[in-house]
Amino acid sequence: TWQDVAEAFLKSYKDPEEFQNFVNSWLAEAWEDTKLKTSKDLVKDRQTEYEEYEVPDWAIELTGGIDVQETSVYWVIRAWGEHWTSQCIARGQEIDLWKADEIMNLNYEKRDGTKLSPSLVLVDSGDQTDMVYNFCADTSDYTLPSKGASKKLDSDYRISIINKPGTRATGMSLVLVDTEKYKDRIAARMRRENGNGSWMVFSGIDDDYAEQVTSEHKINERQGNGRKIQKWVKKNSHGDNHYLDAEVYAMAAADIRGARTWHLDKYEPPKMERPEQQRSPEEQWIQENELEGWI
Repeated sequence: TWQDVAEAFLKSYKDPEEFQNFVNSWLAEAWEDTKLKTSKDLVKDRQTEYEEYEVPDWAIELTGGIDVQETSVYWVIRAWGEHWTSQCIARGQEIDLWKADEIMNLNYEKRDGTKLSPSLVLVDSGDQTDMVYNFCADTSDYTLPSKGASKKLDSDYRISIINKPGTRATGMSLVLVDTEKYKDRIAARMRRENGNGSWMVFSGIDDDYAEQVTSEHKINERQGNGRKIQKWVKKNSHGDNHYLDAEVYAMAAADIRGARTWHLDKYEPPKMERPEQQRSPEEQWIQENELEGWI
């Protein structure tokens, strides 16, 4: 009865673990990790003064991510600066994967005329695997095939070697991505105010993109053995998350390019003065009296 539900709520709402059980068992809803909660409005708040296709002045490199589906591909291009500062400068959907090649090879400009194109683009190979392998073989100067790791990795990503005899993919590098970790990082930085270290988007970002990159939330899930784990799942089973996947690959590409340590390149540790060696009284007397050749 409603009375039972109200009673269960009043008994549990002050205890996080008990309240999670109430939400899961009584309301039949997923328990969301509110620290990483994201929304379409939050994405809209991350808009900057820069227009679409315009590279921010602070950008050091561009990377891209491509999520491949059966009938189309979704792509993003993101600018990266120091301290993981980033901004989406372009996004889109194409029917043909090779059309994305034309987009990724364009030059994108800063206001001072500096031109940049994506230095590394990760392409999802989990769906149309052979097609992606062929595409990456043709565009190996700037792309790598990638896919989400089937289990938690010790590191955020791992480089593997494809062993598929009789195909062009043999010997090609494959990037295995711990998507959970990158989704954590995207959500956390999306919640920062615009500025150093924030995850931002260009001015005039559309609702479809904003909804897709926030289409998942992190929940606590109890396993059969009673152990609880946290995982990212869709908020709505019918919602698309293709731009989120593309953003994960773009961030992993920036990680491979060394973005997390770019701010250290300008840092020079202070020079340590060598301490003066302590001398014995005898050595000090010899030095002061310049008796080097006394032997």
